[in-house]
Amino acid sequence: MKTHAQCTFARGFTLIELLVVITLIGILTSLAFSAYRGAVTRARNLTALAAVKSITLAVHNYVADYHRMPVRSTVEEPVDLSEGSPLLKVLMGENVDRLNPSRIRFLSDQPIGRNGAGGLVGTNDQWALVDPWGTPFRIVMDGDWDQRVTNPDAQNEEPSISGPASSWLPLTVIGFSAGVDKRFGTRDDVVSWR
Repeated sequence: MKTHAQCTFARGFTLIELLVVITLIGILTSLAFSAYRGAVTRARNLTALAAVKSITLAVHNYVADYHRMPVRSTVEEPVDLSEGSPLLKVLMGENVDRLNPSRIRFLSDQPIGRNGAGGLVGTNDQWALVDPWGTPFRIVMDGDWDQRVTNPDAQNEEPSISGPASSWLPLTVIGFSAGVDKRFGTRDDVVSWR
């Protein structure tokens, strides 16, 4: 009697199966990367917002202690906290123009900016306070003490922001960051008043 030998072949993956698996891995990787980038952007926005609130609080604390603004001007122009900014020096405890005779440090414990994290950048006497994208923060103070400041949103290039914006805000100090595009007056600005 003749027996039929059964041959078993190990079945491998076909080219189409491999391509489908590689495609699926690529799609999942791109989705994960997009989610990661979104999380990083949200984290940077929150970091910038926390810094803006810290800066405005520092100015409020200065006003509470000295009963004046930490600048000599009565003009309500935006002030950059760029390298060597007298305002930044005053808030960090220096007695610039005799504006902080008690040398109180109103803006304390600011991180040193590294790897795009924002914070203090520069040298010992020429510090700048920058957002996570490397742009110096800006603030506007009520220099004429009328309990309002000019609203930067009124000149925003985004109609959905500038349209309903009033020409002034009922605040004594506001702060803002240019956001990811590094341009002030755009949709992605991180602001203290909204």
